[in-house]
Amino acid sequence: MSLIDPISVPPEGLRDCRVAAGLHRDLTPAAGNERLRAELLRADHLALPDHQRWAALSREAAPGNIFAADWLMAPAMAHAGQRLRLAVAAGAAGVWLGALPLGLGRLGPRSPVPVLRSWHCPVGGIGTPLLRPGAERAFWAALLARLDRRPGIAAGLIAQALPLDDPATLALAHLCTEQGRLLHRGKSIIRRARIAGRPGSPRKGLVFERRLEQLEARLADRLGPVRLVLHRRAGDCAPWLAAFLALERGAGIARAGPEPFRTAIRAGHSRGAVRLVSLSAGERVVAMSGWLVADRRGWGLACAYDTRLAAYAPQRLLMRRVTALAALEGLTRFDGSVGSDPGSDALWPEARAFADFAVAIGGPARRALFDRAMGARSA
Repeated sequence: MSLIDPISVPPEGLRDCRVAAGLHRDLTPAAGNERLRAELLRADHLALPDHQRWAALSREAAPGNIFAADWLMAPAMAHAGQRLRLAVAAGAAGVWLGALPLGLGRLGPRSPVPVLRSWHCPVGGIGTPLLRPGAERAFWAALLARLDRRPGIAAGLIAQALPLDDPATLALAHLCTEQGRLLHRGKSIIRRARIAGRPGSPRKGLVFERRLEQLEARLADRLGPVRLVLHRRAGDCAPWLAAFLALERGAGIARAGPEPFRTAIRAGHSRGAVRLVSLSAGERVVAMSGWLVADRRGWGLACAYDTRLAAYAPQRLLMRRVTALAALEGLTRFDGSVGSDPGSDALWPEARAFADFAVAIGGPARRALFDRAMGARSA
C-alpha cells in the first residue's frame, strides 16, 4: 500500500447538504485508454479468481480503508448473513481498481424507498472503498454508470462513514458536480485522531499528563504496580480475546454477534496487522485495547476497561501508553475507534469528521423520486 496524505480542508460541496443540481450525463468511465467495467458480485459466491484479485487489490491499495481488505472483510461478510454484494471496478485486463461491499436496504425506518447501502465491518467506522492509488474517480464513475444502467429495485446509493478529508470522498463530490448529480449529505460523526507533527496544545497536554500520573499513582497504591503488556505471540490471541470480551460483559456491553470481532482480531494478529495490549494493576487487568496497523497508519478497533475502577480512568491510562507505542512505531496517523473518549483531547488532539452521502441512481424518473425523498427527509 502507498501512503496518501489526507487533505485537511474538504471542498465547500461537502459542507453543504447538496452539490449543484443539473442534467445527469451517463458517462462511460475510462482510465487513460482502458475501458472500465463495474460488477456487483455475490459476497458468498466469490470464485477463486475473484478472491485472488481482491487479495491483490488489498496488497496494493491506498491506505484509505483497511476495513475493506479481503482478509478482514470477507470473513465478516460471511458472518453477516445478509444479501451482500461486492461492488468492483475493473479494467479490461481484469485487474480490480476498487471494491466496496453493498447491501440492499431501505432509505430509513419510515421510508420504503429501497437503496443500496455500503456495508463496513462492525469493528470499524471507516466506509471508503478499497482503491488503488489514483483510481478514486474511475471507481465511482464506473460504479454509478453500472447502477444507472442496472439499478435493480434500488433508487439510490448511500455511502456510509466517509471521511471528509479522504481522496475517495472528494472524488465522489467532484464527480457528482461534473455529472450534475445531487449529492445529499446525511448524518455525521466526529472521531478523534492523532497526526504526527501535530501534538495539540502543549499546555493542555502537560496538565493532562500530570493528572494521569496522579491517577496512576493512586491506582498503584490500591492494587499494585501498573504495567502494560503487548501481546505479540500467536498463542496470546485467544486468551486476549476471552479476557477482552469478559471485560466488556463486566462493563455491561453485550455484543450481539462477537464472531466478526473475533475473526478480525485473529486474522489481523496472525498477519501482524493487529496490536493487542492489556493494562494491569497488580494482578488485575484494568483495561484492554486492540488496533490495526498498515503503512504507518493506525486504526482503533476496540477498548474496554473495568468500570468499577472508573475513578482512576484506566482507559485513559491505557491510551496514554498506546499513543506512546504508536509514536515509537512511527505511525503518521492514528484514528481512534468509534467509541474514543471525546474528552481526551490531549491524547487525540485532532477531530476527524465522517458523514454518510447519498446519490440517486437509475433513470431520470427514479433519480427524481429519490431526490424528492431525500429532500423530504431534510425538510
